[in-house]
Amino acid sequence: MNRTFVALGVFVFAAIGRGQTDTAFEGIWVGEVIAPNAPAVIGFAFTRGPTGLTAEFAMPAMFVSGLNLGPAKIVGETYEMPELGIRLTHAGNALIGTFANPLLRVKLQRGSALPAVPDQVAGPPAPVSTWSRALGAQVWASPVARSGFVYLGDVAGNFHAVRANDGAEEWTWSGRVPLFGEALATDDAVYFLDEQCALVCLGRTDGHLKWRIALSEHAPAAALAPANPTFNHRTAVPVIEAGTLYVGSVDGTIFAVEAATGKVLWRQAAGAPIYSAVAIDGDELVAGCYDGTVLKFNRRTREVTARARLGGAVASAPVVAGGTIVVGCRDYLLYGLKRANLAVSWRDSFWFSWVESTPKLVDGAIYIGGSDYRRVSKIDPDSGVTDWTTDVGGLTWGTPVVTPDTIFAGTSAQSPAAIKHTGGITALDRHTGKVMWRHVVTLAEGADRAGYLGSLVLCGGQIIGAGYDGRLIAFPAR
Repeated sequence: MNRTFVALGVFVFAAIGRGQTDTAFEGIWVGEVIAPNAPAVIGFAFTRGPTGLTAEFAMPAMFVSGLNLGPAKIVGETYEMPELGIRLTHAGNALIGTFANPLLRVKLQRGSALPAVPDQVAGPPAPVSTWSRALGAQVWASPVARSGFVYLGDVAGNFHAVRANDGAEEWTWSGRVPLFGEALATDDAVYFLDEQCALVCLGRTDGHLKWRIALSEHAPAAALAPANPTFNHRTAVPVIEAGTLYVGSVDGTIFAVEAATGKVLWRQAAGAPIYSAVAIDGDELVAGCYDGTVLKFNRRTREVTARARLGGAVASAPVVAGGTIVVGCRDYLLYGLKRANLAVSWRDSFWFSWVESTPKLVDGAIYIGGSDYRRVSKIDPDSGVTDWTTDVGGLTWGTPVVTPDTIFAGTSAQSPAAIKHTGGITALDRHTGKVMWRHVVTLAEGADRAGYLGSLVLCGGQIIGAGYDGRLIAFPAR
């Protein structure tokens, strides 16, 4: 989700200023914006009122039709809105310029109407849920599964273990610090970071506290409200190999921790906060940082072997796919980086949507959600070419669940927002992207969010989601 477009849902950009007006801009302009992977139809309308020209914007690919951008700032022959990277210059019978990051090329001609947003394909309703369970507090975290049980934390600081077959409580551990991040479950333990950036280890079978270690000296105090610098409570997720945990922290350090004892084996400076999992690539770790840095280093020697700087914050986990490392970025681009040296191999534009979803690699293809882009897509990681992409109706921050025939994705809605989103769960045909069914969660009047903010989880033939309202729900995975 883009903070700028959240703000657009609250107020029109009056702060842009009114500036000069120009009759050459007045009217409707329609054309294309050109991205690295594809063009899209785009339109602007400049309408004269008592105080000058007002701008409207339409882009069907982003479900925007007639969005009021407020008073048009026109100086000489150029209209600008720096917040969205818009700069349009009048040239003869055209408007030529840039739009969004990374300043995509735009060319517009006179038109008769703004392009319309197509209706969303409704799809059949979801099957009857097999069970649901209220946890008693809001949930941002993605559930994880192990040996027939589902594990997750809530914003009240409780960590839950429930049976996947019926939702019955197995145990609950009560902490004092909010839990927003996904856990790692192993045969004998579950590991997760709390909002104070402490790494917690619980016994998986009974929930007893094994150990807890602080990973940052700069985390907020427990009594303070979470600062939420990432907007959507992104939290690093531990990964494990050969009894060692690897996890990033908000102070820009990557830790290696002995899983059995919580002993810190070593720490490596990354240079910027890390709010996602690192990827293990043989002897190397790959980390995405909030300043846009992606780095590889040898976890044996701790020598940095490659480093790249992307155009925005990285808040999702890198994924190694053959000779490519796929990384989502908040500069609205999905990157394919060369595995050997992190040079850019391809870029895929999500227009003005953050790329928050960590891709799922299955059988040589990646499946990824779209945040404001509101889609799930199947993409070739070698070339960046999209096989199919489907509108799933809402913010898709989590990782899609992939089965042999079906893709499942959780979506959420938020208010206020300039782009309409619907919370729920959508099942797609894995081969075509066709909508198989939808479970819809209504955004209640006055509520700020609804739906599923994280990933779903597959366990025991059921697809299980954790709703923002604190309710777990299970559906047959078909």
